[in-house]
Amino acid sequence: MSRTNDRSRLRSHLLAVLATLALVALGCSTDDGAEGNSATTTTEATAPPENLADDPAYQGPGPYEVGLTELSLPDREVAVFYPAADGATDEVDDATYSQLDALPEDLAAAAPALLPEDVDTDVLTVTIDGVGVDVGASTDGPFPLVLFSHGFGSFRLDASTLLAGIASWGFVVAAPQHIERDRAALVTDSVVREPATDVQVLLDTIELVGGADGQLEGLADTASVGAVGHSAGGRAALTALSEPEIDVAVGWAAAGRGEVEVVEKPSMNIAAVIDVLIPLEQIEGTYEELAAPKRLVVIDGAGHNSFTDICASVREGNDLIGLATSIGFPIPENLAAGATDGCEEGAIDTDLGWRITQHFTVAELRHALGVDSEPVGLGPGVVDTFDAPIDYEFDLGN
Repeated sequence: MSRTNDRSRLRSHLLAVLATLALVALGCSTDDGAEGNSATTTTEATAPPENLADDPAYQGPGPYEVGLTELSLPDREVAVFYPAADGATDEVDDATYSQLDALPEDLAAAAPALLPEDVDTDVLTVTIDGVGVDVGASTDGPFPLVLFSHGFGSFRLDASTLLAGIASWGFVVAAPQHIERDRAALVTDSVVREPATDVQVLLDTIELVGGADGQLEGLADTASVGAVGHSAGGRAALTALSEPEIDVAVGWAAAGRGEVEVVEKPSMNIAAVIDVLIPLEQIEGTYEELAAPKRLVVIDGAGHNSFTDICASVREGNDLIGLATSIGFPIPENLAAGATDGCEEGAIDTDLGWRITQHFTVAELRHALGVDSEPVGLGPGVVDTFDAPIDYEFDLGN
């Protein structure tokens, strides 16, 4: 094949990669109502907490340094963030990944040839601040296990900032690659939509992490398990809640939930008001379907990608959209809007969106899994402590 044809083929594949950023698996929702105790608050103000229930205690880094390692199921990789030993990350470089890592190996290897001569592929490198690769683990464990399911057209490290933040508060966080619907599957036109497989992969990951050796040996308490997911992964997490192995689920912009039995286990949905891919009405419908105890957090100014690392890259100009523009791709307006949803001017500050999401997620996990005997930061007044409008509703079922 000529070099010209080869470059043309690679450009077509790159455009397909960009398209994946704007795609999600759609889920079902219902308008059925639910009754119970609830509190709804909207605020733009900031105020100091008056008690633990209103304390945004988990918005920043936790007490643990964080390590990152990789495990393997028979057909896929699993990234694991874990509490590290004191000082373990002091003498090592911060973990990194490239946005090209989500592509099939042949395309990732060929993609640098598409860059302008004065642009290095390092611009696509994402640094996971304060996280060390394969460093020693904390001896304070075992720690509860959190399973993370990434979105449709995404990959296991796309939400690394939030996953590392969760781990810093005393969790082992395992993120399997959903090869049936990840970015590589989309660009090779090999997507297989099997929601039941998503759930099974999460369940298989419990045994994998529980039986791991090395720094992970005995580190995860596989009898105390939460599931968290973004978009299609949120659907997987909320569906997995019906499985006996899962104790609590948190969905970030979740694309509904599967048609499975509703169980009385704790859940949380976190929604983004300006999400162009998963409308707020759909999240509210999913919330109504779930049994108490349940919580709904709605962040104004946040979009679909506010939960991932993507907005930080977009705002630094080191993203796939920026790459495509630099090599002359005309990006359709609707595609650009989906790929940068939550990253555009006027959207919530990336770090603030992460802090809100991390606080509520960690607070829910810690209380539901028994780390906090009393809820911390889950009272209605906690929204007053963030410099962003937040609607917060809950139904505790009593």
